[in-house]
Amino acid sequence: MKRFIIFFVLFSIVTLFSFTQQKFALVIGNGAYVHTTHLNNPVNDANDMEAALRALGFTVDKVLNASQDQMVNAVMQLKRQLGASRNSYGFLFYAGHGVQSGGENFLIPVDANIPSENFLRNRTVSVQEMLDELNDAGNEFNVVVLDACRDNPFSWRRSGSRGLSVVGHQPADSIVVYATAAGSTAADGTGRNGLFTSHLLNNLNIPGLEVTEVFRRTGADVASASGNTQRPAVYNQFYGTAYLGTRPAPAVAQPPVQSTQSVPTTTVQSAPAQSTQPASAAPTITPAPSTTTSAASAVPANMVRINGGTFAMGSPSNEAGRGSGETQWQVTVSSFNMSKYEVTQKEYQEVMGVNPSWFKGDNLPVEQVTWFDAIEYCNRRSQREGLTPAYTITGRTPASGYPIIAATVTWNRSANGYRLPTEAEWEYACRAGTTTAYNTGNAINTNTGWYIANSNGRTQPVGQKTANAWGLYDMHGNVLEWCWDWSGTYPNEAQTDPVGASSGFIRVYRGGSWSGSVADARSAGRYGSNPPYRYFNIGFRVVRP
Repeated sequence: MKRFIIFFVLFSIVTLFSFTQQKFALVIGNGAYVHTTHLNNPVNDANDMEAALRALGFTVDKVLNASQDQMVNAVMQLKRQLGASRNSYGFLFYAGHGVQSGGENFLIPVDANIPSENFLRNRTVSVQEMLDELNDAGNEFNVVVLDACRDNPFSWRRSGSRGLSVVGHQPADSIVVYATAAGSTAADGTGRNGLFTSHLLNNLNIPGLEVTEVFRRTGADVASASGNTQRPAVYNQFYGTAYLGTRPAPAVAQPPVQSTQSVPTTTVQSAPAQSTQPASAAPTITPAPSTTTSAASAVPANMVRINGGTFAMGSPSNEAGRGSGETQWQVTVSSFNMSKYEVTQKEYQEVMGVNPSWFKGDNLPVEQVTWFDAIEYCNRRSQREGLTPAYTITGRTPASGYPIIAATVTWNRSANGYRLPTEAEWEYACRAGTTTAYNTGNAINTNTGWYIANSNGRTQPVGQKTANAWGLYDMHGNVLEWCWDWSGTYPNEAQTDPVGASSGFIRVYRGGSWSGSVADARSAGRYGSNPPYRYFNIGFRVVRP
């Protein structure tokens, strides 16, 4: 029986499979167009896709900025690989320009010169013909991802011919997913990936989700994030059960080897000794964490005092892996205390009474926590220690209890309790005076961070890598960390203690993760998600005034 899952996506998509069968993938990223609009994201998307699929056991062929012949030859090679084994799984990803004509969809090679619509078929790759070739392979299961839901970039485009059209012949046992409704275009997003892709990536990273649940969650996230201006369309001709990752299994707690470092506690003590690791570039700010032990300036245990200063937030235009939303601007940050470690599962369970994490272990960072969970943790921990909670949560009944899934949160900035860092505080602390892509230089030091190439496919105990120059651990990787801010465009003017956009649909998280690329862990890397959702690569750390 043939099974196809077909995604039409804006600029980028990542779909991950983990099956026992042989798995083959083709990844195409077209951005450097000669005769039409250049695209910034497709090559990044293709590289990210390749890394993700290889990590899941796929044999991957990648073609960047491809001609028509290169695209056709690559598709035929994938067909040959799949045809050699009937139970093999295939995955084809395309990011770049695509257009519709006469109800049919076409993918655009980077060197295609198409002076009028009459030349379209002979100088592009037909989506229908590509699907037909993969269908002829005779293998069991194929995924085709077309990240091409853009407006027709050519001057001869027909009026009203927006985005892509529905596939003319949808194979049986298939799921066709558009990043937005047929005939519409989708938002590019402001980061490394498009709006649809960022949410699909988050949901694909959740273990044990059945395929239809992945799409349901992704659609809900995108609709919410866009204010219902972008609503993904799902056309389902697949009536079985399939898992894009591993199948769910009974939870068995198998704690990893525990760190020899103590788990953070709430006892007050003098400030810790500072890391001797040198900064990789001359700092742009002079403050360093305080080492005073006077009662008036005592720092809570396992926290570091971060003395305020001014820095260039964001990344320079030539930084490798840079996202489009990282335009540099001047920010001044006041002093604050930040936890040396990401909040651990032991800490979280002691305060909240539950441990939602997928990977179990007292000294592992807590994950699968929503932004609201992190806010509630801050308030409850503050109350346990006799501090004034930083947040007021409204819009829920007492019966709704924990976990919070929808509420309005206001921040009392004069409170002395625990809270999430602002995005500016987080980047300032991560950099620790450096101006390079990482706080170890322009290349990440494997002794500093956890990412997909060295994490063994899971979270790791906190504090195992070297701290940055200010004594903070795991700022590069392990788990992404929720921040206070709504996601938004950086302003042009300098600001002091900025708190992000006044409203929105996406809350920021920072720092890269065990499942992400090295580039994702950069000091300036910006990401975000819908605050009620939880993922097994997102946790948090706390700060205090």
